[in-house]
Amino acid sequence: MKRCVIIGAVDVDFPLENMIKDTDFVICADKGWQNAEKHGIKPSLIIGDFDSSSPPENSDISVKVLPVIKDDTDTYYVARYAIENGFTDVLLRGVLGGKRIEHTIANIQTLLFFSKNRVNATAIDKYSQLMVVENGKISIPDIKGKFFSIFSIGEVAEGVSIKGAKYPLDNYTMTNYYPIGTSNEFIGETVDITVEKGSILIVITDKD
Repeated sequence: MKRCVIIGAVDVDFPLENMIKDTDFVICADKGWQNAEKHGIKPSLIIGDFDSSSPPENSDISVKVLPVIKDDTDTYYVARYAIENGFTDVLLRGVLGGKRIEHTIANIQTLLFFSKNRVNATAIDKYSQLMVVENGKISIPDIKGKFFSIFSIGEVAEGVSIKGAKYPLDNYTMTNYYPIGTSNEFIGETVDITVEKGSILIVITDKD
């Protein structure tokens, strides 16, 4: 199964093409096609309502125009498309930061939507890498010069354990109103993170 890459509208000011494979199915969410064009990437599909931009002119790329008044954000609609078409591995770029913090929050919720549908999804920008784990476990190889943080993305995440990090946890009940999981450190080992019941957001960032 091909990987699905979703490119959003947040400006990407570092090489995007380095992380795109020839076999990827690339979908641009609305104005994300401008990011793709700037980095010489030809998307497989463009989806959006184009309320603040226009689709590319004279393009041979398939474009799906959405109604402006709708419940889903453009990125969430693209997420639905990816799930409905059987993608189980998704990379999101151009969906974090920028002027519209509400869209960053919405896209974090979209990561949770992917997780609930058993899709491995990661959102990456210049500084951070985000993913969501629900009722499961993830192993992260040691990454020098990085912090990692975990947060309960629901009201409560039960049975949270961290092994192989500077600050371990053992069967901890994590809430969404106490950020105990902020700024943990790699110590040269693979970090194993488990959540028995609930959902956690994992954020990997630079130390500096």
